[in-house]
Amino acid sequence: MKIHDSRTGAALVIAVAFLASLPLAGRAVSGESYGVYQFVVRQAEGSIDEISAAISDAAVNSGWIVSGTADSGDPDNCGFKSRVMVLYDMKYADIIVGANVETGPYAALDRVNIFQDEEGTHVSVVNPVPLTRTVLMDDTKYIDLSAKHLADLSAMIQSAVKGTANSAQYGEFRTAGKIEKTMGVVAGGDFNMLIKQKYKVSKGTVMEAGKAIGLGFREKTRTWGLKTVYEVHVPAHKVYIVGVSGSPMDTKSFQIVGGGQNEQRRRFECPGLSHAGAYPLEIVVYTDEMGEIRVAMVDTMYRMKVYFEDAGTTAFMKNMKMPGSIEKEVEKYMKKQLED
Repeated sequence: MKIHDSRTGAALVIAVAFLASLPLAGRAVSGESYGVYQFVVRQAEGSIDEISAAISDAAVNSGWIVSGTADSGDPDNCGFKSRVMVLYDMKYADIIVGANVETGPYAALDRVNIFQDEEGTHVSVVNPVPLTRTVLMDDTKYIDLSAKHLADLSAMIQSAVKGTANSAQYGEFRTAGKIEKTMGVVAGGDFNMLIKQKYKVSKGTVMEAGKAIGLGFREKTRTWGLKTVYEVHVPAHKVYIVGVSGSPMDTKSFQIVGGGQNEQRRRFECPGLSHAGAYPLEIVVYTDEMGEIRVAMVDTMYRMKVYFEDAGTTAFMKNMKMPGSIEKEVEKYMKKQLED
């Protein structure tokens, strides 16, 4: 686990000028259907260790910071593995967080998933285009920036990893950022309305509170095995992001989603590893418009929908207690650390 501190300033004016200059390859279309995840390399050569090392080197050489890595759990002891790398592009994160300090942190970092199945080892990423569209509530000013960022991220990975280049998207496909409620009642709406304020910090700084939370998850939590994977400080916007993940939270999620909407993947032994990029989940410390330091996280059921909605309504209905249980455990460990 690493802590990273960015001191870049707000860059909205630069971003607007930059967007106007983007080539067509880096442009996206508002209202177009996008999948939550996108392949970058299929049938990659090498072991997970070798692939992750190659991506790490290429990322650093291209301006990213490797903020953390986490090996996913092994669902049903199937023998296949997955590793998630969290990458931090300071300039991109600064723009996304600056667009909305309350919601932007949830789309500020890149998650790269190196996973195995019966067809080999593959590399995919969480698609920043639909994620940013959701987190910034369909603000179209940033869609081209996110598309260019995806193109740069993919090119960086493909330069480091041998295999078959692939840009197929998968997971839930959406034509808008807003994710509606399931059956009109379950976890949906504008992203800012799904952020839960978990704690008001009465003393200290954003960074001090963030570090305290990170320490609170230095050992795995009792029920869901959550542990700190990364910590990122964005002082220009008074934001600190802590990412936590672990098993059985991830393995249970993989079992629920299975092959999702992909009929071919349903025959695989543990197809849900393709969705490992959904984690770590974020705990965000930030300063609100009144100058108060807040600790927040996204409603856990809603976050499950963001990344696993292709599991289908029936699968969600069978596991309704899981998101709330995760949320309560995060809140318990977080508050204990802040109140000690």
